Amino acid sequence: MKKLFFILFYLISAPTFAQWKSYYPETNESKKGVKEQNQEKDNFLFNQYLFNALKAKSLENFDESLKFFQKCIKLDDSQAVPFYESAVINKEHGNFDLATEQIKKAVAIEKDNRWFVIAYAEILFSNQDFKNAAIKYKTLIALEPGNEEFYFMLSDTYIYANNFEKAIAVYDELEKHKGVDKVISMQKHKLYREINNMKGAIKELQSILNAFPDDIEAMEILSELYLLNDEKEKAFELFKKIAVLAPKNGRIHLTLADYYRENGENETSYNELKLAFKSTKLNIDTKVRILISYYQLIALNPEMSLQAHELSKIMISVHPNDIKARSVYADILYTDNQFQEAKEQYLSILEQDKSKSQIWSQVLFIQAEQNDFEGLLKTSNEALEYFPTDPLFYYFNGVSNKRFKNYDDAINSLEMGVEFVIDNQNLLLEFYSSLADAYHATKAHKLSDAFYEKVLAVDSNNILVLNNYAYYLSVRKVNLERAKVMSFKCNELEQNNGTYQDTYAWILYEMGDYADANIWMQKSLTNGGDKSAVVVEHYGDILYKLGEVKLAVEQWKRAKELGEGSKELAKKITEGKLYE
Repeated sequence: MKKLFFILFYLISAPTFAQWKSYYPETNESKKGVKEQNQEKDNFLFNQYLFNALKAKSLENFDESLKFFQKCIKLDDSQAVPFYESAVINKEHGNFDLATEQIKKAVAIEKDNRWFVIAYAEILFSNQDFKNAAIKYKTLIALEPGNEEFYFMLSDTYIYANNFEKAIAVYDELEKHKGVDKVISMQKHKLYREINNMKGAIKELQSILNAFPDDIEAMEILSELYLLNDEKEKAFELFKKIAVLAPKNGRIHLTLADYYRENGENETSYNELKLAFKSTKLNIDTKVRILISYYQLIALNPEMSLQAHELSKIMISVHPNDIKARSVYADILYTDNQFQEAKEQYLSILEQDKSKSQIWSQVLFIQAEQNDFEGLLKTSNEALEYFPTDPLFYYFNGVSNKRFKNYDDAINSLEMGVEFVIDNQNLLLEFYSSLADAYHATKAHKLSDAFYEKVLAVDSNNILVLNNYAYYLSVRKVNLERAKVMSFKCNELEQNNGTYQDTYAWILYEMGDYADANIWMQKSLTNGGDKSAVVVEHYGDILYKLGEVKLAVEQWKRAKELGEGSKELAKKITEGKLYE
């Protein structure tokens, strides 16, 4: 019953309340209270959204941050901060058009807010809208006339827009506030050079020196400009002043050396060059390049050789721990044919650093030049430990082993090394020739002949192979016609060579043509063959075949005096008979 009464009361009371409310309308005070409550609610939501937006931004959750800023704007678009913060985020993400629209609204709301205007200018700059960016930087300068940063930013804007004259004008305006400043003048000098205004560039550097007379950097740049402007005397005066103020400035001494040399003052030029080399501030690579230029002059001019040696020693004293210094000195010694001294320097380098294949190569070439086969074998063995794919090291190892009659080792090195030869035909032929010689020594004649033929297939005028191959065929008494053709060709290519003439004479001897053999042997003896035991013994054999037994024995005796002959030589002398 009570429940039913309550429902009926409600149904009757509701319309009544409505009628009462219509008859007695709300007062203004009541409406104001409701509005304030709504405003407070919106403010609360705005602040909550703003807090969440800034929090998301700090956590680098930028998409979430932008959503909350947008909610802020939807609640109250008269607040600048959400527009500003959204613009900053969009700028960082490359959304420049959207960022420009947002920062524009922020500035419209708070036009004198320096941070908003700065952001506006930066966004325009990033969007390459240099014209409007310059307008904003001018606004900032108007707000803060003494702020140097805004002047520099405005100038940069003009520079990026390739309007160098306006950039210079901005620096001029800044100087009115600040006075002469080196940084500003340096920047202006660069801009003047961009527009090919050499006088303007020189004037700026002079203004620096008027304020700071001992500024070496400004002097160096100004001296270069004087040279470019064909004012050599002015440049020279500055160089001399710099040399007094900074006596260890190697580059200046180098420049003075060039100047004096051009004027024919060679002694003064060289003295300046020595001062440059004594400078620790001049990098070693510059010194190395200078010394390399001496390489071709050493053989032509003794004075240049002396200078190269002296400068090298200076460089070593200044850079004692730099291998480049000693390497160049070794190269100069080598170029000057001082092979032993050069080798000592190269070996000294290898004690410190074994990683430079060029140094190993130089040592090996010198040892080969000196016929130091023992050193050649030792060095090549060690080099191969560090460079197991370098064909040159295998070649020298093979040649030195062959010299000591270690034929198996020689063949092994040469066979391995030849596999690593790439795009070097001359080296390849050297391998083939050495393999042919080594296989001949082991009586592997088919292999020997095959490698000789490989050489001649590529280089039919290879004199050494023509001679050796022909001689070995004659010793074996096979293919004598081929041997004769090759030997004759060899003698045509290089005439008056006693060794090659002896080979041809011996081929004729083996073919039974003793008369012609004697003619060619006489030529050999005339061209140095008379100092060879082998050649002189051959001559005795030819004389014996010609019936000149007494003369033959005399030559055999003479061959024995000269050195080691054949195994049968002693028997020939004792019995007066030819043994073959």
